[in-house]
Amino acid sequence: MTGCARRLIPWMAAVAAALAAASPAAAQTDPCNGSYIFCDDFNGTTIDTNKWTIADLNIANKYPVRPENIALATIDDNGTAITVVDAMSFGDEHSAAPRQGGVLISNLRYGGGRYEVRMKNLPGPNGCSCIWNYYDSRYGTDAPQKRVYTEVDIEMPAHMESPPRWARWRKIFGFNTWSKSDADHNGTFIQHKSTINPFDGQFHVLRFDWHDGSNGKRKIVWYVDGIRQASTTGHVSDAPAQLWVGTWPAPWAGMTYNFNIEHLYIDWVRISAFP
Repeated sequence: MTGCARRLIPWMAAVAAALAAASPAAAQTDPCNGSYIFCDDFNGTTIDTNKWTIADLNIANKYPVRPENIALATIDDNGTAITVVDAMSFGDEHSAAPRQGGVLISNLRYGGGRYEVRMKNLPGPNGCSCIWNYYDSRYGTDAPQKRVYTEVDIEMPAHMESPPRWARWRKIFGFNTWSKSDADHNGTFIQHKSTINPFDGQFHVLRFDWHDGSNGKRKIVWYVDGIRQASTTGHVSDAPAQLWVGTWPAPWAGMTYNFNIEHLYIDWVRISAFP
């Protein structure tokens, strides 16, 4: 075997491993077959309100997400017709309801585990394409004296005060986590430059593994298409939280709302215990 061939084999193995890791995004699977804590493939005729609340609220008391902006739709997925959640983002050219989004919120709160969403983002910075879990005890009916807070984010694109050109910004993920409160000193903010472009018009599997201390460690690890992106041990809460998925009209620098309607598609959502 030549020296060139010996050098190529590790390189080819690395490429094969990367392709294998990326396969969850490329293939339409049966995500709810097997063991899981929560799963929805949205293959019914309506959104299951036993599992989900279709949000009707203003995020941060300013940015509306409305039930009429969520619907089921059938779309083409590389030659296969699939049923998805269509979460709509309304831009400034929408005469009836400019700058609105659509979000699903799980009815129940869930603790540590593997959180996965197969999703096709908005086509550009036309609102936040987001996955996050959230709990704030201030809004509970039996709120404890000491505030309890949980939030873990995947934000696309990342919230940046001075975003770079879109060619670079579109590959920067916002991976964030808070505990105790939503104050900055109780949060970890990661702006991660990835080799994966989540705005390429394809489905991607977005995932975070939340180790909440119940398995002996506190840590969050973020993945895209099975490829590890970033991790932190800072500001990891142990309080169960609801899962939010969809789009909202983030007011961040660089966002563009010069459109009528754009679409974010959610294929499936799954929460499972660690293997």
